[in-house]
Amino acid sequence: MPYSGRVNVTIGDHRLEDIEYLWEDMYSPKRRGQAGWGMGIELPAVIDMVRLAADGKVTASDLVRHLEALAEKIRAEYEPLSPDDDVWGAACPAADCEVCNAAREEFDAIAAKTLVQRKRLQDPGTYPYAAGKHTLHSSACRQTRESIGEIPGPDDWWNGADSMARNLREFAHKGLLNSGWATHMVMLTAEEALQWISSHTGPHGGTQYKLCKICQPQAASQR
Repeated sequence: MPYSGRVNVTIGDHRLEDIEYLWEDMYSPKRRGQAGWGMGIELPAVIDMVRLAADGKVTASDLVRHLEALAEKIRAEYEPLSPDDDVWGAACPAADCEVCNAAREEFDAIAAKTLVQRKRLQDPGTYPYAAGKHTLHSSACRQTRESIGEIPGPDDWWNGADSMARNLREFAHKGLLNSGWATHMVMLTAEEALQWISSHTGPHGGTQYKLCKICQPQAASQR
């Protein structure tokens, strides 16, 4: 059943008021199962949100997390789940799912490691670098901030029990990770950055890593 309404959204220090939304089961099935499927939101409000990210007032990853959480919150208010329903993106047959239970330890470990990286991101003096799989970044790099994310606050929807339960289901059943709870990046001290460079350098001196073209970090061995 279609429904619509208006909602206020706070992203960081910025409040957007009276945003019109509409839910109707009329969207392409190509993205069915993704967070927010079936939910429409007025384009001018989306443009305002994108401008906040473009101006560096919020990160793109934070914007995604807020929109996903907002969509789930609205859907849950208007359409409570029946025992046979799934949360968007989930493939879980029951509340006490053996697949989810088996994946919880690994899920919790990844979430805990991510929180450690987020705390380190707040201390750039100690951790001036960040490393992805094959790329070295500075801690101030936009990609570092977006990939690692901020320490969640108590009122952040994307860190609430419902969102984390959905994240666990997506991880357990589909192997999906998202920036709301997981990051592949690690924050590094200057010494750790040199060790990372060494481990990504071949026996004949060939580099097996890249320096971020955005922030162009200069580790000690590169100066």
